[in-house]
Amino acid sequence: MTWETQGPAAPQDPRAPDAQQQPDQAAPGYPPPGQQPPPGQQQPPGQQPPPGQQPPPYAPPPGQQPPPYAPPPGQAPPQGDPWASQQQGPYTPPPPPPPGQQAPEPMWQPPPAYPLAPDAYPVNISFDREAQINRLWGIPIVGQLVRWVLLIPHFIVMFLVAIVAAIQLLVAWIPVLILGRFPGWGYRWIGGLLGYSQRVLAYSLLMTGTYPPFSLSGEDYPITVRYDEGVRINRLWGIPIIGHLVRALVLIPHFIVLWALFILVWFLALVVWVPVLILGRQADLIYTIVGGSYRWQLRTVAYLFMMVDRYPPFSLGEDDPRL
Repeated sequence: MTWETQGPAAPQDPRAPDAQQQPDQAAPGYPPPGQQPPPGQQQPPGQQPPPGQQPPPYAPPPGQQPPPYAPPPGQAPPQGDPWASQQQGPYTPPPPPPPGQQAPEPMWQPPPAYPLAPDAYPVNISFDREAQINRLWGIPIVGQLVRWVLLIPHFIVMFLVAIVAAIQLLVAWIPVLILGRFPGWGYRWIGGLLGYSQRVLAYSLLMTGTYPPFSLSGEDYPITVRYDEGVRINRLWGIPIIGHLVRALVLIPHFIVLWALFILVWFLALVVWVPVLILGRQADLIYTIVGGSYRWQLRTVAYLFMMVDRYPPFSLGEDDPRL
């Protein structure tokens, strides 16, 4: 097929304001109106079609398919994008970086505020149930006896910290009475001592294979104790002596349940070495009953010391499965 040429158009005065190329006259390199370029021939680069004439549609060379649309790396095609329908198959993320090259660090985001669930209790202790424990600790009597000996320095440190916490507890009612909240230093020392003791007791009963740190916070330890320090407390609980006395009276049902639970824990302490010796880890039953008893005790004591305003639940669970 050949292009037909047309005769020269009538000259126009270039000074005329409406002087422009006739719409039925093709620009150099373009076919006449209504005709397509021959197969395999593309429009000349760097040229624009004359006014009133659309550029010829893109046609790939014979025997080749047009390249599919692909969004930029790391991005999905926007909704409503007409090119998205031409994408072949579902969107796949970009491939990982080659060996020896580090991936770009993700943008920093602040940690979620505690508690993670709106109705979670503001005091919680969680255990790593998948923690591996050396089977040698499961040797009857010997394993736990060695652990108690290793914990002697912790008992000395806890005794010294308990003296400081007891002094602070004598004046912790003042911020509650004036500000309506438990003081931050009370969470650090009194709450820290409660968490410290829970980590030491859990280690003595073979609930973790990691030696507890000499720390009140216990960061990066598989047994985590958390407090919601932003809770508000009714100022009436800050009345000297009366506030603690009333709270102790309303906690009598919890004291009865805890007394029965600790009898059960004492019997379970005689067999905690069995799953460690056989499986190399602690049984879920121990975490549920023994760990749940520690959690129940921690919440009861925290309520007695006016660290929370919400009455503790009669439950062994964590109250929030995401913690």
